[in-house]
Amino acid sequence: MTRILMFALVILSLCIACHREEAKVVRDNSLRLLVSLNGKYGYCDRGGALVVLPRFVSASLFSDGLALVRINDKDGYVDANGNQAFAATFEKASIFLNGRASVRKGDMWGYIDQTGKQVVDYKYISTFAYTEGLAAVVVADGKGAKAGYIDEQGKVAIKPQFDDASHFSEGLAAVKIGTKRGYIDKIGKLVIPAQFFEAAMFRDGMAMVKVNGKFGMTGFIDHSGTMVIPAEYALATNFNEGVAAVQKNNSWQLIDRTGKPIINRTFASPTIFTEGLAPIMVKDKVGYMNKKGDMVIKPQFDAASIFVEGVAPVKIGEKCGFIDKTGKVVIEARFDWDQRAIDQFIHYYTHFKPSSVDGTAK
Repeated sequence: MTRILMFALVILSLCIACHREEAKVVRDNSLRLLVSLNGKYGYCDRGGALVVLPRFVSASLFSDGLALVRINDKDGYVDANGNQAFAATFEKASIFLNGRASVRKGDMWGYIDQTGKQVVDYKYISTFAYTEGLAAVVVADGKGAKAGYIDEQGKVAIKPQFDDASHFSEGLAAVKIGTKRGYIDKIGKLVIPAQFFEAAMFRDGMAMVKVNGKFGMTGFIDHSGTMVIPAEYALATNFNEGVAAVQKNNSWQLIDRTGKPIINRTFASPTIFTEGLAPIMVKDKVGYMNKKGDMVIKPQFDAASIFVEGVAPVKIGEKCGFIDKTGKVVIEARFDWDQRAIDQFIHYYTHFKPSSVDGTAK
């Protein structure tokens, strides 16, 4: 019955589209949640209404008012109402960040703006998102490749000279020189020497680094490169809202920016705080804990993710719904639990959105 109803809605929407003028593209930042139904992706609003019916074989979350979707074997973008922003002509593309998206034609990558206009030529073999006004790009260099940075107009800001590069965050970016990683500033000066096997982006004033090779240990540095939390952990997460998860002796702890545990308790797996709450598994069910260690939403879900703008996706049985910060189900669990969508949700909001140490949504 559900499939028949969904099919009818699709046909109705197509019929309506045939009898109206071309829809105007609307770029706004209304909350749109990526959902999956019967193997196709669409979007609902915070009330659960399907604003964009599930019709895409591949889709991203919304960023800068647009979402990346796959249309007729090409990548393109839709607005908050599902209108196609401009022709889907790209073989591969990224989400928009800071008004730019990287797109590929043939074997080369360039950048477009939010009107679809090409603003950086297709001349790079790899590209990264714009953050803090700069984007890492990779160019062919003899038999190999080198990474550097360009500005929003496509002008070289830091010449390609590194063996790898990543996003700028808090004024610094991790780069690879030979087999080691360090950090540069926005003029390309190496301000933290290349000495780490792995180096993450800065968040809450701290960056996670690994020393002594692939099987080495992980700690955290500040902007000066000082190891303020010793490299004594097997694994760790980035800081978010002033808390990081670290693993030692096969158990996970939650620490603050001084390295002290925020509560006297260990966990079987890591978690992330957003908007003051973190999903925690207790006896095979997931609930939400505050930074004092209190379970403010009792463990009752089969899986769960982080809070964003007051709602969080949860798994009930085999279906996905959304709860508010009281634990109330505000969007019925009728969608597919799609791990790809959940992973996008987590990565975007814990890497590219500002972190609030006090747990206030930004």
